[in-house]
Formats: sequence, structure tokens, C-alpha cells
Amino acid sequence: VFFLMIRRPPRSTLDRSSAASDVYKRQVSTQSTWGFQEDIQSMAGSGYDYAVGMLSPEGKIYQIEYAIKATENSSTIIGMICKDGVLLGTEKMILSDMVVPGSDRRVYTITKNIGMVITGLIPDGRHLIERAKEESASFLKQFGITIPGKVLADRLGQYMHFNTFPFSTRPYGCTVIIASCDKITGPGLYMIDSSGQCYGYYGCAAGKGRQTARNEIEKLQPKNITCKEGLFYLAKMLCKCHEEMKEKKFELELSMIGTDTNCEHSLVPKEIAKDLDAKAHETLEKEAMADVQPQTSPNFVSLPP
Repeated sequence: VFFLMIRRPPRSTLDRSSAASDVYKRQVSTQSTWGFQEDIQSMAGSGYDYAVGMLSPEGKIYQIEYAIKATENSSTIIGMICKDGVLLGTEKMILSDMVVPGSDRRVYTITKNIGMVITGLIPDGRHLIERAKEESASFLKQFGITIPGKVLADRLGQYMHFNTFPFSTRPYGCTVIIASCDKITGPGLYMIDSSGQCYGYYGCAAGKGRQTARNEIEKLQPKNITCKEGLFYLAKMLCKCHEEMKEKKFELELSMIGTDTNCEHSLVPKEIAKDLDAKAHETLEKEAMADVQPQTSPNFVSLPP
């Protein structure tokens, strides 16, 4: 008769410890740290920016805030609705004298009656430009009419928002402004940020000089002027926003869409943009000289005794 004896693995107790049991415990504890549960418990502050779908205790998504920060440190873009159309504009840094002028475009034509300007991470913006063109072509093929500006802005906003919650994607680090004009709905202006948030505006700005530009738009009230008159003020706003970096060269890129262009988006010629840039700089210099000019002291007249 044969007896089969199976020995159980050694266990650790309060008074003695087993080496095999300790090794097993170390393996389990090491594997558990690979998961997110241990990482989440040890997080503090900026640790909540590891994933785009992770909410901080304050209810923030840091990945989206980082993407918005990328646009806030980029070139200024401005859009405003005038009496007879919409204007778009941006100032572009000239990084090197070897760069061909006009090769770094920021203003694009999506359809005949829709234009778009981008700021932030330019490759991200160009991808959105191509996406907007695909949406416009799909709408035209399906419904037989050109896509309205509001519909395109809503679709593009939803597309950008889709990248704010899957784990395998990241938010787009750019902000876009869409200008449209048609004979049915009239002029329209929409801005979409990295979170996919989309609103309609009478005047909007994004980038490094956004606050200065917004203040100037509120003072100007562009709905009371024409597009031709507004081009000078648009160039002046962009030059004023660039005053903090006077030592860096830049060029203006402007476009308009309205009744003067038969509701078709068209870029302002380079020669006209250069003239507007020169006039805007001259006007700003005159205003600066007038502000620093000392006030004349009043003439004091001696009174009779």
C-alpha cells in the first residue's frame, strides 16, 4: 500500500516567517502598483494630469487646460462682424529671414463663403482645416447645398470635443475662428477652443494679445463700420497686441468676406496688408507721442493788491 503525501506550501505566522511566502507577497505588491488604483491614491496636485479623462478634486481636466495654455501663448487672431461682412486677421512671427514669406499660412478658405483662422499648435490647426473641408464636402454631397457656417462650427466643435475623453487621444492645442456669410443667414462668426466649446460672436480674439484685442473691439463697435474701414482698425489692433515683442519681426495676414466680395472669402493682397501695417504703426506712434507729451503749465496772473 502506497501513501501519497502532499506538502502544503509554508505559511508565515506571527512567530515565524517563511521565505517563500515573503517572495510571493513581494510579487503581489509589485504587480498591484502597475495598476491605476495605487497611482491614484498617491497622486497630489499635478498628478491628475496623467490622462485626459481624469478629473481633479476641483473638477478640472488639466490636459484641456494645458492645451488652452498652448493657444494663449501663441499668435493673436481676431475676428469681427462689420456692417457688410466679416473680417479675420492674425499676426505671424518671422522666425528666420530664410523663411519664404507667405509659406506659414494661418488663414484658409474652407468653402467659397467660409474662412478660418488658426492659432496655437499649427499642425493641429491644419489638421482641423482638412477636417473642416471634409465635412463641407460631405454635407454638399449629401444635401446638395453648401454647408452653413453654424453647422460647420458645431460639427468641428463636436470633433474637437471627441478628443477630450478617450484615453488614447489628446486635446487639440489650437483655437480656430470661423467666418461665414450667405444671403440667407447673413454674416456669422464662431470661435472653438481646445475643449470643443463653440460660441457665436460679434467680435472675438484668441492668443497672446486676446485681452487687448477684446478691449479694442468693445471700444470700436465694428457693427457700425464697413469692412473696408474695419481693415485699418484690425491691423491697428494686431500691431498694438504685438507691442510687447517689438524686437521680433512679424507680418499681418488679413481676409474679408461680405457684400464687397459677393459673399466669398478672399485674402487681402500682401501689398495692401503691408500698407495697412505701416499706417497702423504710424498711428500708434503718434498716439504714444501724444500721451507722453508734457502738459503746459498754466500762466499765473498776479492779482492787484
